[in-house]
Amino acid sequence: MPVLYGGRAVHLAGLREHLTARGIAIVEDAAHAFGSDTGPHRVGATGDLTCFSFDAIKALTCGDGGAVIPRTPGEAATLRRTRALGITSSRIQRGQTVSYTVDGAGFRYHLSTLHAAIGRAQLARFPEMDLRRRALWSTYAAALDGIEDISLVDLDIAHTVPFNCTILVPAPLRDEVHTRLRAAEIAVGVHYPLNHLQPAFTQWADPLPRSEALWRQILTLPFHPDMTDNDVHTVASALRRALRLAADSPQSGPTALDQERDHRPRPADASR
Repeated sequence: MPVLYGGRAVHLAGLREHLTARGIAIVEDAAHAFGSDTGPHRVGATGDLTCFSFDAIKALTCGDGGAVIPRTPGEAATLRRTRALGITSSRIQRGQTVSYTVDGAGFRYHLSTLHAAIGRAQLARFPEMDLRRRALWSTYAAALDGIEDISLVDLDIAHTVPFNCTILVPAPLRDEVHTRLRAAEIAVGVHYPLNHLQPAFTQWADPLPRSEALWRQILTLPFHPDMTDNDVHTVASALRRALRLAADSPQSGPTALDQERDHRPRPADASR
């Protein structure tokens, strides 16, 4: 289940044959990646089961909801049945449904008509959103160039409709930089908390040192189509100042990840 973080498509062609031989399906989490491509194909036209999100902050929005792109007619039938409470057929009389058949588990996962109408209107605007998001990310790339101690997470902008703008900050500075930018009313974030440290997964979790090391560095900058170039330069200037002040201040106390680890419930079997 590859996650197309920030909207960047993942090239899976070299893995499909190997995974298929082992009976492993590919399900793309393309919540960030509507409109992105791998060159010859857009995300969703790659031969993999692909899931999109259309909530309020996505490049294409329906207000809420999402979509799944199936690979086969069988998958399409299963998805239609599952999204509609398991109903497989209805008996119609004079335009009224008088009976229906349920032959398995199902959920109320359909996209409402109202949300679909919003999505259709937004789809006509998508080329505008595509260009605006790419331009905004490129403006960020130029504004951040030359700032010491940070690196921009590359999204391969030629093939990506970007969802966010994420940088890497040295782990000892990240939390203080985050705090200082928030105090300056710059709405930075850390996306996303690590699943294996969430209480719901404690009993199955093992350490993931590379993920944990990366999480200590990531910082998400404000990113939305209404931002102006001046807004971007304001963020970059505030970031420079926060980095300088954080580097000059004595470092004390655990990082957010260390605190998360300290407060995480322990498995009942401590011998794992």
